[in-house]
Amino acid sequence: MSTPASVRRAAWPSPGLLSPPGTALAAGLAVMTLEGYDLVAFGATTSLLLDYRPWHLSVAFVGVLGSLTPIGMLLGSLLVGQFTDRFGRRRTTLISIAIVSAGMFACAAAPLPALFGVGRFVVGLGVGAIYPAMGPLIFELAPAGRKNLYSGIVQCGTAIGGAFAALVANALLSGHSFRLEYVVGGVAGLLLLPMTFFWLPESEEYRRAVSTPAPDGGGVRLVLRAPYLGTTLMFCAIAALSFLLIFGMNTWLPQLMQAADHPLRDAQTFLVLLNVGAIVGGLGMALLADRAGSRGPITACFALGAAALVAMSAQLPLPVLYAIVVVGGCGAIGVQGLINVYIARSYPVTARASAVGVALGVGRIGAIAGPTLGGWILAAGLQPRWNFVLFAVPAVLGAVLALAVGGRASRLQGRCAAAPGAKEPTTAGPTR
Repeated sequence: MSTPASVRRAAWPSPGLLSPPGTALAAGLAVMTLEGYDLVAFGATTSLLLDYRPWHLSVAFVGVLGSLTPIGMLLGSLLVGQFTDRFGRRRTTLISIAIVSAGMFACAAAPLPALFGVGRFVVGLGVGAIYPAMGPLIFELAPAGRKNLYSGIVQCGTAIGGAFAALVANALLSGHSFRLEYVVGGVAGLLLLPMTFFWLPESEEYRRAVSTPAPDGGGVRLVLRAPYLGTTLMFCAIAALSFLLIFGMNTWLPQLMQAADHPLRDAQTFLVLLNVGAIVGGLGMALLADRAGSRGPITACFALGAAALVAMSAQLPLPVLYAIVVVGGCGAIGVQGLINVYIARSYPVTARASAVGVALGVGRIGAIAGPTLGGWILAAGLQPRWNFVLFAVPAVLGAVLALAVGGRASRLQGRCAAAPGAKEPTTAGPTR
Protein backbone atom coordinates (compact mmCIF):
# COMPACT_ATOMS: atom_id res chain seq x y z
CA MET A 1 0.00 0.00 0.00
CA SER A 2 1.39 3.41 -0.96
CA THR A 3 2.28 5.99 1.66
CA PRO A 4 -0.33 8.78 1.96
CA ALA A 5 0.75 12.15 0.57
CA SER A 6 0.19 13.81 3.94
CA VAL A 7 2.69 11.45 5.57
CA ARG A 8 5.22 12.05 2.79
CA ARG A 9 4.83 15.79 3.36
CA ALA A 10 5.35 15.38 7.10
CA ALA A 11 8.43 13.19 6.64
CA TRP A 12 11.72 15.04 7.16
CA PRO A 13 15.15 13.92 8.28
CA SER A 14 14.75 13.82 12.06
CA PRO A 15 17.94 13.03 13.93
CA GLY A 16 16.35 14.75 16.91
CA LEU A 17 13.71 12.05 17.35
CA LEU A 18 15.95 10.25 19.84
CA SER A 19 16.72 13.42 21.79
CA PRO A 20 15.37 13.81 25.34
CA PRO A 21 12.74 16.49 25.97
CA GLY A 22 15.38 18.71 27.56
CA THR A 23 17.28 19.13 24.30
CA ALA A 24 14.10 20.09 22.48
CA LEU A 25 13.40 22.66 25.21
CA ALA A 26 16.93 24.04 24.87
CA ALA A 27 16.53 24.33 21.09
CA GLY A 28 13.20 26.13 21.52
CA LEU A 29 14.74 28.55 24.02
CA ALA A 30 17.61 29.24 21.61
CA VAL A 31 15.21 29.90 18.73
CA MET A 32 13.21 32.41 20.79
CA THR A 33 16.46 34.04 21.92
CA LEU A 34 17.25 34.63 18.25
CA GLU A 35 13.79 36.14 17.81
CA GLY A 36 14.35 38.49 20.76
CA TYR A 37 17.75 39.56 19.43
CA ASP A 38 16.42 40.32 15.97
CA LEU A 39 13.47 42.31 17.33
CA VAL A 40 15.62 44.54 19.56
CA ALA A 41 18.52 44.89 17.09
CA PHE A 42 16.78 47.74 15.26
CA GLY A 43 16.18 49.75 18.43
CA ALA A 44 19.78 49.12 19.51
CA THR A 45 21.10 50.62 16.24
CA THR A 46 18.63 53.49 15.75
CA SER A 47 21.12 56.18 16.77
CA LEU A 48 23.78 54.71 14.48
CA LEU A 49 21.34 54.70 11.57
CA LEU A 50 20.57 58.36 12.18
CA ASP A 51 24.30 59.17 12.31
CA TYR A 52 25.19 57.12 9.22
CA ARG A 53 26.29 59.93 6.90
CA PRO A 54 26.02 58.18 3.52
CA TRP A 55 22.26 57.76 4.03
CA HIS A 56 21.29 61.05 5.77
CA LEU A 57 18.18 59.51 7.31
CA SER A 58 15.54 61.60 9.06
CA VAL A 59 13.88 60.54 12.30
CA ALA A 60 10.59 60.12 10.45
CA PHE A 61 12.14 57.80 7.86
CA VAL A 62 13.82 55.70 10.54
CA GLY A 63 10.39 55.40 12.14
CA VAL A 64 9.03 54.05 8.86
CA LEU A 65 11.87 51.53 8.69
CA GLY A 66 11.03 50.45 12.23
CA SER A 67 7.39 49.82 11.32
CA LEU A 68 8.31 47.36 8.55
CA THR A 69 9.28 44.59 10.97
CA PRO A 70 5.95 44.44 12.86
CA ILE A 71 4.11 44.56 9.51
CA GLY A 72 6.17 41.58 8.35
CA MET A 73 5.47 39.83 11.66
CA LEU A 74 1.74 40.30 11.21
CA LEU A 75 1.82 38.79 7.72
CA GLY A 76 4.19 36.01 8.76
CA SER A 77 1.94 34.98 11.66
CA LEU A 78 -1.18 34.94 9.50
CA LEU A 79 0.38 33.00 6.62
CA VAL A 80 2.48 30.43 8.44
CA GLY A 81 -0.22 28.53 10.30
CA GLN A 82 -1.70 26.83 7.24
CA PHE A 83 1.78 25.92 5.99
CA THR A 84 2.76 24.52 9.39
CA ASP A 85 -0.36 22.39 9.79
CA ARG A 86 0.18 20.97 6.30
CA PHE A 87 3.94 20.48 6.10
CA GLY A 88 5.03 20.09 9.73
CA ARG A 89 6.15 22.15 12.69
CA ARG A 90 9.84 21.28 12.56
CA ARG A 91 10.25 21.95 8.86
CA THR A 92 8.53 25.33 9.13
CA THR A 93 10.64 26.32 12.15
CA LEU A 94 13.85 25.56 10.22
CA ILE A 95 12.66 27.55 7.19
CA SER A 96 11.66 30.48 9.43
CA ILE A 97 15.11 30.58 11.04
CA ALA A 98 16.71 30.63 7.58
CA ILE A 99 14.43 33.53 6.53
CA VAL A 100 15.34 35.53 9.64
CA SER A 101 19.04 34.95 9.05
CA ALA A 102 18.74 35.99 5.39
CA GLY A 103 16.93 39.17 6.42
CA MET A 104 19.64 40.06 8.95
CA PHE A 105 22.39 39.57 6.37
CA ALA A 106 20.40 41.72 3.91
CA CYS A 107 20.29 44.50 6.51
CA ALA A 108 24.02 44.17 7.14
CA ALA A 109 24.90 44.39 3.44
CA ALA A 110 22.22 46.88 2.28
CA PRO A 111 23.74 49.61 0.07
CA LEU A 112 20.55 51.72 0.24
CA PRO A 113 17.99 52.52 2.95
CA ALA A 114 15.19 50.98 0.87
CA LEU A 115 17.03 47.65 0.70
CA PHE A 116 17.67 47.85 4.44
CA GLY A 117 13.92 48.24 4.86
CA VAL A 118 13.33 45.15 2.71
CA GLY A 119 15.68 43.25 5.00
CA ARG A 120 13.76 44.37 8.09
CA PHE A 121 10.49 43.30 6.47
CA VAL A 122 11.98 39.86 5.70
CA VAL A 123 13.16 39.61 9.31
CA GLY A 124 9.60 40.37 10.40
CA LEU A 125 8.19 37.64 8.15
CA GLY A 126 10.55 35.08 9.65
CA VAL A 127 10.10 36.20 13.24
CA GLY A 128 6.33 36.29 12.85
CA ALA A 129 6.40 32.73 11.53
CA ILE A 130 8.69 31.23 14.18
CA TYR A 131 6.37 30.99 17.17
CA PRO A 132 3.19 29.83 15.36
CA ALA A 133 5.36 26.99 14.01
CA MET A 134 7.41 26.21 17.09
CA GLY A 135 4.82 26.97 19.79
CA PRO A 136 2.55 24.03 18.89
CA LEU A 137 5.63 21.83 18.50
CA ILE A 138 6.88 22.62 22.03
CA PHE A 139 3.31 22.13 23.31
CA GLU A 140 3.16 18.67 21.75
CA LEU A 141 6.66 17.65 22.85
CA ALA A 142 6.19 18.83 26.45
CA PRO A 143 5.42 16.19 29.08
CA ALA A 144 1.87 15.96 30.36
CA GLY A 145 1.31 18.50 33.11
CA ARG A 146 4.26 20.68 32.02
CA LYS A 147 2.96 22.29 28.83
CA ASN A 148 2.54 25.80 30.28
CA LEU A 149 5.93 25.57 32.01
CA TYR A 150 7.72 24.54 28.81
CA SER A 151 6.01 27.34 26.91
CA GLY A 152 6.95 29.83 29.63
CA ILE A 153 10.60 28.78 29.58
CA VAL A 154 10.75 29.10 25.81
CA GLN A 155 9.11 32.55 25.98
CA CYS A 156 11.95 33.71 28.27
CA GLY A 157 14.23 33.54 25.24
CA THR A 158 12.69 36.74 23.86
CA ALA A 159 13.89 38.76 26.86
CA ILE A 160 17.29 37.05 26.86
CA GLY A 161 17.79 37.80 23.16
CA GLY A 162 16.73 41.42 23.59
CA ALA A 163 19.25 41.91 26.38
CA PHE A 164 21.95 40.28 24.26
CA ALA A 165 21.19 42.63 21.35
CA ALA A 166 21.70 45.61 23.65
CA LEU A 167 24.96 44.15 24.98
CA VAL A 168 26.30 43.56 21.45
CA ALA A 169 25.44 47.14 20.49
CA ASN A 170 27.16 48.54 23.59
CA ALA A 171 30.25 46.34 23.28
CA LEU A 172 30.88 46.26 19.54
CA LEU A 173 29.24 49.25 17.88
CA SER A 174 30.68 52.24 19.71
CA GLY A 175 32.04 54.49 17.00
CA HIS A 176 31.37 51.91 14.30
CA SER A 177 28.75 51.28 11.63
CA PHE A 178 25.40 49.69 12.47
CA ARG A 179 26.13 46.71 10.21
CA LEU A 180 27.96 44.48 12.70
CA GLU A 181 24.83 44.17 14.86
CA TYR A 182 23.03 42.53 11.93
CA VAL A 183 26.00 40.36 10.97
CA VAL A 184 25.95 38.90 14.49
CA GLY A 185 22.22 38.15 14.16
CA GLY A 186 22.65 36.53 10.75
CA VAL A 187 25.56 34.36 11.90
CA ALA A 188 23.63 33.34 15.04
CA GLY A 189 20.77 32.16 12.83
CA LEU A 190 23.12 30.08 10.67
CA LEU A 191 24.68 28.50 13.76
CA LEU A 192 21.25 27.80 15.19
CA LEU A 193 20.07 25.86 12.13
CA PRO A 194 22.16 22.70 12.75
CA MET A 195 21.37 22.83 16.48
CA THR A 196 17.66 22.98 15.74
CA PHE A 197 17.95 20.29 13.06
CA PHE A 198 19.52 17.80 15.46
CA TRP A 199 17.79 18.74 18.71
CA LEU A 200 14.25 19.61 17.70
CA PRO A 201 12.24 16.57 16.53
CA GLU A 202 8.92 16.60 14.76
CA SER A 203 5.90 16.00 16.93
CA GLU A 204 4.71 12.39 16.99
CA GLU A 205 1.22 13.69 17.78
CA TYR A 206 1.30 15.68 14.55
CA ARG A 207 2.59 12.69 12.58
CA ARG A 208 -0.27 10.53 13.81
CA ALA A 209 -2.80 13.25 13.03
CA VAL A 210 -1.72 13.71 9.40
CA SER A 211 -1.58 9.96 8.83
CA THR A 212 -5.28 9.64 9.81
CA PRO A 213 -6.96 12.86 8.66
CA ALA A 214 -9.91 13.99 10.79
CA PRO A 215 -13.30 14.26 9.08
CA ASP A 216 -13.41 18.00 9.88
CA GLY A 217 -10.14 18.61 8.05
CA GLY A 218 -7.76 21.21 9.46
CA GLY A 219 -5.88 24.42 8.82
CA VAL A 220 -7.25 27.95 8.63
CA ARG A 221 -10.55 26.81 7.13
CA LEU A 222 -11.34 24.84 10.28
CA VAL A 223 -10.26 27.70 12.56
CA LEU A 224 -12.54 30.17 10.77
CA ARG A 225 -15.73 28.11 10.68
CA ALA A 226 -18.25 26.83 13.20
CA PRO A 227 -17.91 25.74 15.94
CA TYR A 228 -14.46 27.34 16.18
CA LEU A 229 -15.01 30.80 14.66
CA GLY A 230 -16.42 32.52 17.76
CA THR A 231 -13.64 31.17 19.96
CA THR A 232 -11.03 32.18 17.38
CA LEU A 233 -12.30 35.76 17.37
CA MET A 234 -12.20 35.89 21.17
CA PHE A 235 -8.65 34.53 21.26
CA CYS A 236 -7.65 37.15 18.64
CA ALA A 237 -9.06 39.88 20.87
CA ILE A 238 -7.28 38.49 23.97
CA ALA A 239 -3.97 38.29 22.08
CA ALA A 240 -4.40 41.86 20.81
CA LEU A 241 -5.03 43.16 24.34
CA SER A 242 -2.01 41.25 25.63
CA PHE A 243 0.29 42.64 22.93
CA LEU A 244 -1.11 46.15 23.51
CA LEU A 245 -0.08 45.93 27.17
CA ILE A 246 3.33 44.38 26.39
CA PHE A 247 4.38 46.90 23.76
CA GLY A 248 2.61 49.87 25.35
CA MET A 249 4.12 49.37 28.80
CA ASN A 250 7.61 48.54 27.50
CA THR A 251 7.52 51.70 25.39
CA TRP A 252 5.97 54.20 27.81
CA LEU A 253 6.42 53.02 31.42
CA PRO A 254 9.48 55.25 32.09
CA GLN A 255 7.61 58.29 30.76
CA LEU A 256 4.49 57.39 32.76
CA MET A 257 6.55 57.17 35.94
CA GLN A 258 8.31 60.44 35.19
CA ALA A 259 4.90 62.08 34.69
CA ALA A 260 4.10 60.81 38.20
CA ASP A 261 7.15 62.76 39.50
CA HIS A 262 9.65 59.90 39.70
CA PRO A 263 13.23 60.72 38.60
CA LEU A 264 14.52 59.28 35.34
CA ARG A 265 16.83 56.73 36.97
CA ASP A 266 13.98 55.28 39.04
CA ALA A 267 11.72 55.30 35.98
CA GLN A 268 14.24 53.20 34.02
CA THR A 269 14.56 50.81 36.97
CA PHE A 270 10.80 50.30 36.83
CA LEU A 271 11.14 49.07 33.23
CA VAL A 272 13.77 46.50 34.23
CA LEU A 273 11.58 45.28 37.09
CA LEU A 274 8.57 45.04 34.80
CA ASN A 275 10.40 42.50 32.64
CA VAL A 276 11.86 40.68 35.65
CA GLY A 277 8.28 40.25 36.85
CA ALA A 278 7.27 38.99 33.41
CA ILE A 279 9.94 36.26 33.47
CA VAL A 280 9.71 35.12 37.10
CA GLY A 281 5.98 35.65 37.50
CA GLY A 282 5.24 34.20 34.08
CA LEU A 283 6.99 30.95 35.01
CA GLY A 284 5.17 30.84 38.35
CA MET A 285 1.82 31.33 36.64
CA ALA A 286 2.76 28.64 34.12
CA LEU A 287 3.24 26.14 36.95
CA LEU A 288 -0.15 27.14 38.34
CA ALA A 289 -1.82 26.79 34.93
CA ASP A 290 -0.42 23.28 34.56
CA ARG A 291 -2.20 22.35 37.78
CA ALA A 292 -5.38 24.44 37.68
CA GLY A 293 -6.04 24.94 33.96
CA SER A 294 -5.53 28.02 31.79
CA ARG A 295 -8.62 30.17 32.30
CA GLY A 296 -8.09 31.06 35.97
CA PRO A 297 -4.40 32.03 35.75
CA ILE A 298 -4.95 34.05 32.56
CA THR A 299 -7.84 35.92 34.16
CA ALA A 300 -5.75 36.46 37.31
CA CYS A 301 -2.82 37.79 35.24
CA PHE A 302 -4.95 40.40 33.51
CA ALA A 303 -6.59 41.37 36.82
CA LEU A 304 -3.22 41.65 38.58
CA GLY A 305 -1.93 43.77 35.72
CA ALA A 306 -4.91 46.13 35.95
CA ALA A 307 -4.63 46.44 39.75
CA ALA A 308 -0.87 47.03 39.59
CA LEU A 309 -1.24 49.72 36.92
CA VAL A 310 -3.72 51.63 39.04
CA ALA A 311 -1.53 51.20 42.16
CA MET A 312 1.53 52.57 40.31
CA SER A 313 -0.08 56.01 40.30
CA ALA A 314 -0.20 56.19 44.12
CA GLN A 315 2.41 58.02 46.18
CA LEU A 316 3.94 55.01 47.91
CA PRO A 317 7.41 54.23 49.28
CA LEU A 318 9.81 53.29 46.50
CA PRO A 319 10.34 49.65 47.60
CA VAL A 320 6.58 49.15 47.62
CA LEU A 321 6.30 50.59 44.12
CA TYR A 322 9.10 48.30 42.96
CA ALA A 323 7.14 45.30 44.23
CA ILE A 324 3.96 46.55 42.53
CA VAL A 325 5.78 46.92 39.20
CA VAL A 326 7.08 43.34 39.48
CA VAL A 327 3.50 42.16 40.05
CA GLY A 328 2.39 44.23 37.06
CA GLY A 329 5.04 42.58 34.88
CA CYS A 330 3.84 39.16 36.00
CA GLY A 331 0.28 40.05 35.04
CA ALA A 332 0.38 42.40 32.08
CA ILE A 333 3.52 41.01 30.37
CA GLY A 334 3.78 37.41 31.59
CA VAL A 335 0.30 36.40 30.41
CA GLN A 336 1.24 35.88 26.75
CA GLY A 337 2.80 32.44 27.17
CA LEU A 338 -0.33 31.19 28.97
CA ILE A 339 -2.54 32.47 26.16
CA ASN A 340 -0.51 30.60 23.55
CA VAL A 341 -0.95 27.29 25.38
CA TYR A 342 -4.68 27.93 25.90
CA ILE A 343 -5.10 28.46 22.16
CA ALA A 344 -3.08 25.36 21.27
CA ARG A 345 -5.11 23.19 23.64
CA SER A 346 -8.44 24.33 22.20
CA TYR A 347 -7.98 23.15 18.58
CA PRO A 348 -7.33 19.84 16.82
CA VAL A 349 -3.72 18.95 16.03
CA THR A 350 -4.19 19.64 12.31
CA ALA A 351 -5.46 23.19 12.99
CA ARG A 352 -3.37 24.08 16.04
CA ALA A 353 -0.64 26.07 14.30
CA SER A 354 -3.24 27.86 12.16
CA ALA A 355 -5.13 28.89 15.30
CA VAL A 356 -1.99 30.19 17.01
CA GLY A 357 -0.90 31.95 13.82
CA VAL A 358 -4.26 33.68 13.28
CA ALA A 359 -4.51 34.79 16.91
CA LEU A 360 -0.94 36.10 17.07
CA GLY A 361 -1.21 37.67 13.62
CA VAL A 362 -4.36 39.62 14.47
CA GLY A 363 -2.89 40.26 17.91
CA ARG A 364 -0.01 42.16 16.29
CA ILE A 365 -2.53 44.95 15.72
CA GLY A 366 -2.36 45.42 19.48
CA ALA A 367 1.45 45.53 19.29
CA ILE A 368 1.19 48.36 16.77
CA ALA A 369 -1.56 50.15 18.71
CA GLY A 370 0.09 49.92 22.16
CA PRO A 371 2.82 52.54 21.64
CA THR A 372 0.33 54.77 19.80
CA LEU A 373 -2.20 54.55 22.65
CA GLY A 374 0.50 55.42 25.18
CA GLY A 375 1.51 58.45 23.13
CA TRP A 376 -2.10 59.67 22.98
CA ILE A 377 -2.59 59.21 26.72
CA LEU A 378 0.55 61.16 27.60
CA ALA A 379 -0.15 63.85 25.00
CA ALA A 380 -3.61 64.43 26.48
CA GLY A 381 -2.03 66.10 29.52
CA LEU A 382 -4.23 64.31 32.04
CA GLN A 383 -3.55 63.99 35.74
CA PRO A 384 -0.85 61.30 36.24
CA ARG A 385 -3.31 58.94 37.97
CA TRP A 386 -5.55 58.84 34.88
CA ASN A 387 -2.58 57.86 32.68
CA PHE A 388 -2.33 54.60 34.60
CA VAL A 389 -6.08 54.07 34.90
CA LEU A 390 -6.53 54.33 31.13
CA PHE A 391 -3.70 51.84 30.56
CA ALA A 392 -5.45 49.47 32.97
CA VAL A 393 -8.61 49.35 30.82
CA PRO A 394 -7.18 46.84 28.27
CA ALA A 395 -6.13 44.60 31.17
CA VAL A 396 -9.68 44.64 32.58
CA LEU A 397 -11.08 43.81 29.14
CA GLY A 398 -8.58 40.95 28.85
CA ALA A 399 -9.75 39.50 32.16
CA VAL A 400 -13.40 39.69 31.07
CA LEU A 401 -12.65 38.00 27.74
CA ALA A 402 -10.58 35.28 29.41
CA LEU A 403 -13.57 34.43 31.60
CA ALA A 404 -15.96 34.56 28.65
CA VAL A 405 -13.89 32.30 26.40
CA GLY A 406 -13.62 29.63 29.08
CA GLY A 407 -16.88 27.84 28.37
CA ARG A 408 -16.31 27.86 24.62
CA ALA A 409 -12.74 26.60 24.97
CA SER A 410 -13.78 23.79 27.32
CA ARG A 411 -16.36 22.54 24.83
CA LEU A 412 -13.81 22.64 22.01
CA GLN A 413 -11.26 20.77 24.12
CA GLY A 414 -13.86 18.07 24.72
CA ARG A 415 -14.53 17.95 20.98
CA CYS A 416 -10.80 17.56 20.28
CA ALA A 417 -10.49 14.79 22.86
CA ALA A 418 -13.44 12.95 21.30
CA ALA A 419 -11.95 13.07 17.80
CA PRO A 420 -10.75 9.71 16.40
CA GLY A 421 -7.14 9.08 17.32
CA ALA A 422 -6.89 12.28 19.37
CA LYS A 423 -4.96 12.30 22.62
CA GLU A 424 -6.05 15.67 23.94
CA PRO A 425 -6.15 17.05 26.47
CA THR A 426 -2.62 15.93 27.27
CA THR A 427 -2.21 17.41 30.72
CA ALA A 428 -2.37 15.89 34.14
CA GLY A 429 -4.56 18.65 35.50
CA PRO A 430 -7.78 20.36 34.45
CA THR A 431 -8.16 21.54 30.85
CA ARG A 432 -10.37 24.54 31.45
